[in-house]
Amino acid sequence: MVTFREILPAAVAVAALCVAMAPSPARALTLEEALALARQNAPAIHVSDAGVLRAEEAIREARAALSPTLRVAGSAVERSEPIRTAFPIPGSPNPQTVKVGSATSVDVRAEGRLPIDASGRDRALVRAAEAAHRGQLHVREQADSDLLFNVSRAYYLAVAAERLETAAGEALDAAGARRRLASAQVRAGVAQRFDSLQARVDLIGRESGLLRAREAVRVARVELATAVGTGIDSTETLTAPGPPPMKLPDGAVLETAALAARPELKAYDEALRENAERTRAARAGRGPQMGLSGTAQYLGPNRQEEFFNFNDPGLKTYNLYAGVDLSLSLFDGGLAAARAGELRADRAAIEARRRQAELDVKRDVQRALSDLRVALAIWQSDSSRVTAAREALRLAETGYRGGTATASQVRDAESALAEARAQEAQSLMDTWIARAEVSHAVGLVVMPGER
Repeated sequence: MVTFREILPAAVAVAALCVAMAPSPARALTLEEALALARQNAPAIHVSDAGVLRAEEAIREARAALSPTLRVAGSAVERSEPIRTAFPIPGSPNPQTVKVGSATSVDVRAEGRLPIDASGRDRALVRAAEAAHRGQLHVREQADSDLLFNVSRAYYLAVAAERLETAAGEALDAAGARRRLASAQVRAGVAQRFDSLQARVDLIGRESGLLRAREAVRVARVELATAVGTGIDSTETLTAPGPPPMKLPDGAVLETAALAARPELKAYDEALRENAERTRAARAGRGPQMGLSGTAQYLGPNRQEEFFNFNDPGLKTYNLYAGVDLSLSLFDGGLAAARAGELRADRAAIEARRRQAELDVKRDVQRALSDLRVALAIWQSDSSRVTAAREALRLAETGYRGGTATASQVRDAESALAEARAQEAQSLMDTWIARAEVSHAVGLVVMPGER
């Protein structure tokens, strides 16, 4: 006889195995989490980060021209014979030779230089590099804004696809129930076989619609993963947003905010500052260039083949130098003037592009507001349509059971409700996408309360 104590360990093991094999609840992926993943993985952000890093290194490169430098140089030469000097002796056929150097010579020197930016050219280049760095930061902001919009749009489309799939599934369930009811009524002799065939045709159509909706969900999730820059677990559900705010922002206020906040306009402003500093540097190219220099040199060996001799002044192996260098370009063939002219032309082009960007910003704001206005109106209309379609289906089903409505009327009501729900799901997502477009047009980060 098996006792309870003997079967208890086995029962506990089986229970633990069942708990381990039980499916875990699906995790919900919010829009904020999707945006955080995109900031970590999206290639566009990494490209912008690389641009900012390069601009930082360009500042270091420009500042290096104002920093002191120290370099070490050396050489070693081996001759076939020592260096000698011949002195002719009157009355003697052979000249007198005197050794003045060694066959082996070593020259090691350390040279230092401190530049003096008398013309202001190098400082202007530093300021230009700093302006370029600030411009790259604004480019980074623009990339982040574009990423937020693209991910939000893909997220909303994926949510809409899932809602359409749900609506298609409910329509399929209703069509299946209608098919079973029609078959039962035909067998009971209270309905014609035509009703059963029509219900079957409708059921097949709903099955095809559900298949298309499921594929649309899969494609929408692929689009979302592409926007985020990494894969998304298929078991993760997407949190659907609630009803959007119905209040429309003022267009004039949004235009003013957009002109002050759009990153590309700020990038153009920094490009103009960079151009101005580079123009100053080009004009300073004809100015004086100065520097302080110093050299410590070791020469060896001396004439006595000694590598170190600090006592005999005539045979020392080291030298120290210090000096000031000055250069001034008197005629450069018009090089400095040509560079300044090129930069003036670049400035005119930047100013024109900035004016065009301002016009584009105003157009984007007004277009986004118009889209939002239309999307809100359509969503309200579709919501009312869903309510009316539900009531119509309820009345049709009640009438069909009571014999006052036909099967065709019920199928028409079901189709109308399915279409209304699909349109309402799509228009709701269109409304949230339109609000994201407004935030993107203004140049503001899409806040959670605005999603």
